[in-house]
Amino acid sequence: MGRYTYKPLNAAKAEIRLLSLLPGGFSDDIKIEIFHVESKYPEEEESHKKGSSKLKRWFKLLQAGESSRTPSYEAVSYVWGSEADPSFISIRNRGRLGSSSLQVTQNLEEAMRYLRKEDAARILWIDAICINQQDLVERSVQVGRMGNIFRNAKQVDVWLGPESASSDVAVNLVHAMAADLVTAVNTHGRAFTVLPDSETDKLLASLEALHPRIKHLEELCRRQWFTRLWIYQEYHLSAAAVAYIGRRTLDMRDLYKVLRFIYAGQRGKLVAQQISLTACLRVANILKPIRRATPPALLTTTLKRSLCTDERDRVYAILGLISSEYRAEIVPDYTKSLQEVNKEFFKCMLKLQNTAPMTGSLEEHECGQTSWVPKLSHTLSTLDLYRPSGKSKHEVLYERADESLRLPAKAIGTVAAIWFKIPWKSSTVRSELETFRAHADSNLLGNAYPLGGDMFDAYVCSLVGGRYLENREYAVCLPLQELRNIIQGGDYSTDTLNKTQIAFVHPRGRAIFSTTDGLIGLCPSWGKIGDQIFVTPGVETAILLSRIEGQPKHYRLKGECYVHGLMNSEALLGALPAVAEEDLWSYRWEKVAGDSQIIFRNGELVTQNDPRLGPLPEDWNKKYWSEEMRRHYDEEFETDGTMRRLYFHNRSTNEFSKVDPRMTSKALKRRGVAFEDIIII
Repeated sequence: MGRYTYKPLNAAKAEIRLLSLLPGGFSDDIKIEIFHVESKYPEEEESHKKGSSKLKRWFKLLQAGESSRTPSYEAVSYVWGSEADPSFISIRNRGRLGSSSLQVTQNLEEAMRYLRKEDAARILWIDAICINQQDLVERSVQVGRMGNIFRNAKQVDVWLGPESASSDVAVNLVHAMAADLVTAVNTHGRAFTVLPDSETDKLLASLEALHPRIKHLEELCRRQWFTRLWIYQEYHLSAAAVAYIGRRTLDMRDLYKVLRFIYAGQRGKLVAQQISLTACLRVANILKPIRRATPPALLTTTLKRSLCTDERDRVYAILGLISSEYRAEIVPDYTKSLQEVNKEFFKCMLKLQNTAPMTGSLEEHECGQTSWVPKLSHTLSTLDLYRPSGKSKHEVLYERADESLRLPAKAIGTVAAIWFKIPWKSSTVRSELETFRAHADSNLLGNAYPLGGDMFDAYVCSLVGGRYLENREYAVCLPLQELRNIIQGGDYSTDTLNKTQIAFVHPRGRAIFSTTDGLIGLCPSWGKIGDQIFVTPGVETAILLSRIEGQPKHYRLKGECYVHGLMNSEALLGALPAVAEEDLWSYRWEKVAGDSQIIFRNGELVTQNDPRLGPLPEDWNKKYWSEEMRRHYDEEFETDGTMRRLYFHNRSTNEFSKVDPRMTSKALKRRGVAFEDIIII
């Protein structure tokens, strides 16, 4: 039997390949047919909305899998697995005698064996078979179409691997709990509660009986499929997603419902608080519904530790999830180097969005390297969202001539000392805690911090990167007093170490530093004495830069950093006003219409409006978006007290923007802020 030879796809007809998995018994050889179909999906939702009624009808047919051009099919999501010791499947020539063979991985061959029906063919799309992986041009084109391929499949079949006694317990648990969970009132599907007197309700009353089953669920969530990069797009674009664990099946939306309940449900959280479920938490975040307008930088950050065989896929694997504006700029091309792909990705973000993710390549730079090109597979934890430059738009300009970035920036400190560094992979959590405690000496306790409060609190807050309950509305946040107790305590109990592992994640791969002004913060582990810290409009953290000798105002980007006391625009606007002790402003990050926003408080006054800012420019006013009514209002609150999302409205252009026109570098200079123009190479 000869090897299968791919026939070229007809680009003019936007062809894709599908396969027919021919019926057979479980132990029979795998036999398929491969055929070409036209798949002229409307590439963007926007073009569909603007198109003719004929085009709109065609779009609906395609979505339903009823097009005469593209038959109904299922897309398979799986782990490629090792290419060593491959399997061979038989490809039958359509319409004529003879067959040929195609090499596939053992994992794919096993998946096809379980997906095969005994009495009927099954029409599937499988990337390893339906794309000629050896043809880089075809591969580039087809990867650009994968979003539509998965979006228009009637179902995505997720192969998690063979079943086991443990997986059976987990599947049974998900089936039982999902049937007993209903959407909680006023949560818009974001939280679930248990039906009274249901089996799950009874099970939650005896956590000792539930814990062993939950641990089997944790084991299921450790399966390799959940570590893959491509599964994020494949799952989130699916009309329906069904997991296959051997002969067992599981609705992936039911799995998310159960995991969401464990971490967000009032009673479910009791389970997560008592046993470590790191894999369950990771999978819950993977399966969490996302918005179509999710920023690309957020997606790449979410997926930075997911696995792929080609690092360029960290950009290409999210194309189906981002808006058409980005897809028009980013075209898959596997002939380009990784550096070229990442550079184009960053330039695209500069062009199309208000914020600039200045993570850099997160490594020491040799001369001649471009420091601002992002490394999308870095292992550092993601620093929380901050507002060191308020609700501003970035003013970063790319200069083609010397491959540099030019931007206005305000210097906020110079590194004077590196206290200690924590390796990304520490030997133990206990050794981390020992290091934290060793540097919490008597010099910190009781001494005033330059920006208010005391040095010890500044140290503790820097260790957690500002993530504590009084400052953040996160389920994993601990109260500041509990964080103090952990650092000041002397015990190394399992409970203390578990809390340390969760709460003190940011120092791993980073260093605690102090500045010449006595400020404390957290920076990448390659930060050095003499490095400078800046804030700049439209960048959501402070940035660490190293000066280039002999080139004034030229720097290399070392990465993001946290400086305690300057993460809410204090370097640009000053501290929050305090007229008297009883008239104190405070702030906290909370959810407003599904997004995290800074909420300011003064007694009973609660608002999104920063009390440090004066009136808006003449052509602007404030409007508040109601998620429920889908319109803007003049009032900040609904009649039931729900806060509406703040927008800025330009009356001349009728533009609605999240960007505050008072936070441009030009406007801030009028307030006396000393910006300087710097160059990053």
